[in-house]
Amino acid sequence: MKNDKRSFVGIDISKDTFNAYWENCDKKYSNNRKGWNMLLREAPVNSVITMEATGNYHYKLAVYAKQKGYDVKVFNPYKVRSFIKSLPGHKAKTDKTDARSIHRFATNEESSNLPFFELMSSQLVRARVIVSLLNRMTVLETACGNANQSHGLVIGKTDDLLGVLTGLSDVCGDSHKQLEKELCSLARELYPKQFRLLQTITGIGAKTAAVLLVSVKDINSFETSGYLSSFVGLVSRHYESGTTLNVNGHIVKGGNAYLRSLLYSCTKSAIQWNKPCSDLYYRLRAKGRLHMVAVVAVMHKLVKIAYGVVKSGEPFRNGKKLALA
Repeated sequence: MKNDKRSFVGIDISKDTFNAYWENCDKKYSNNRKGWNMLLREAPVNSVITMEATGNYHYKLAVYAKQKGYDVKVFNPYKVRSFIKSLPGHKAKTDKTDARSIHRFATNEESSNLPFFELMSSQLVRARVIVSLLNRMTVLETACGNANQSHGLVIGKTDDLLGVLTGLSDVCGDSHKQLEKELCSLARELYPKQFRLLQTITGIGAKTAAVLLVSVKDINSFETSGYLSSFVGLVSRHYESGTTLNVNGHIVKGGNAYLRSLLYSCTKSAIQWNKPCSDLYYRLRAKGRLHMVAVVAVMHKLVKIAYGVVKSGEPFRNGKKLALA
């Protein structure tokens, strides 16, 4: 599809309202079913509804428009910002100008090959929400532990005040276990074969396998393991400019930070018991590479192996090379 043959509606959305722009027309609506209906009545027929991924605020509108038969595109905010910064004379930032910017990005040739928004099953939606909750609770548990340690240095570790954070941490821990169990159950139902195959990889447990499958939605949709690693955020980036700048080895850190933290936890077992990962780690260390550089390489290796076992449909055989890895 070429962008010049259809109308595009650019939408900048927030919690209570959203701005829409198309064909020299600026509109503002309430972010509810009434506002969504008004938008679809007033927007050009057969138009493409476009918006940025803004946490959870955009999701209901995207689903509603898709269910009503409209094509929908949800853009990465970073790509939109980068595109707009490259344009001359763009200084103001308001909800109205943001809607225009999204519309301008949508009509640009660069966005024509970006995929359309697709509806997800209720099970996958619930699984993704669970992953988000697990991430937030992990952060909260860590914060409670750090606060208890720091405050204990001032008032003493036996003071009753510290019990407040301890109780909160215990509640999070119990909820964490329940959600983790439900997530694994959903992953087993949504991806029965892939979930089983990933757990044959030495170092990857049920929780990491579930988060990986739910986060990427479909491993088979990636053409190569490199694309999957890039999605997870494990591809290194090289900065070079003349003789003044030469930085190599920093990972991009895109994708799901929680998934990367789980993969990092997997490396301890993988380095010890997974032969391809162990060989890679000690080979890099023997070359003088830093510990963290070698660990990131092992994380990348685990993703490649995961891609290989899913693509081949065969379980991991420790010490034997996978053709698709």
